[in-house]
Amino acid sequence: MRWMYLNGELVEREGAAVSALDRGLLYGYGLFETMRSYGGRVFRLEAHYQRLCQGAAVLAIPVPLSLEDLKEAVDGVLRRNRVADASLRLTLTAGSAADATAILFARPLTDYPPELYRRGMAAVVSAVRRNETSPLSGVKSLNYLENLLAREDARRRGADEAILLNTRGFVAEGSASNVFLVQEGRLVTPSLESGVLAGITRQAVLELAAAAGLQTVESQVELSAFQEASEVFLTGSVMEVMPLTRLDGRPLGSGKPGPVTKRLRRLYRQGTRGAGQYRPAGI
Repeated sequence: MRWMYLNGELVEREGAAVSALDRGLLYGYGLFETMRSYGGRVFRLEAHYQRLCQGAAVLAIPVPLSLEDLKEAVDGVLRRNRVADASLRLTLTAGSAADATAILFARPLTDYPPELYRRGMAAVVSAVRRNETSPLSGVKSLNYLENLLAREDARRRGADEAILLNTRGFVAEGSASNVFLVQEGRLVTPSLESGVLAGITRQAVLELAAAAGLQTVESQVELSAFQEASEVFLTGSVMEVMPLTRLDGRPLGSGKPGPVTKRLRRLYRQGTRGAGQYRPAGI
């Protein structure tokens, strides 16, 4: 899309530039957030901003924009590009000196194929391990190459997603998703202490499940739990709630999306498309 936000201004993409000495470019010293807008509404914008600020505190990067600034930036980018349904990426780098660099751009929303939700994703267990003791494990940092390598390896092996274990062999997360399992009527997801990113969609699903009367558990998850679960699904800002029906070539549960997954997907879609989300003016 033509227009983007850079350090407080809307600029044309072709003219946007950051310093060649920006530490985000040189060292991956920075953070990012992927957000999604629905009909001009940005889902849980405040939660994305809070997570960015928490990560910035870990990396000692000053955040150069307030929540209101971010709302205005989102408003400007969506309006200027005349788009309502989009994937938005907010990037914060440590800059080249004392000042941080903030970038926001939108991309056309490319939904996952409906067929994928009907049959479910296939995943493989990655050789890449998540270091749960690292301060970066809970930060959505620009050091994202391990995730990309894990996902590319999964695709070479004919799968849609990669499942990462932590250094102790417990399940952590997907390369671009959080993991949920349905076990004996309970909804189980790896704890944050397992080296998991505190996903915005993950938290929304936990809240929806609790409101729907499901018992939710955040704990260490053994790899063997996948074969014991009646259902498995993944969550993310763009994929929303995605069934996972095969792991390493073996079916999970019935091998088809289950009733809990379908119910939570329906509730999530109702919530993201309902009232109460920040909506830019003029769209």
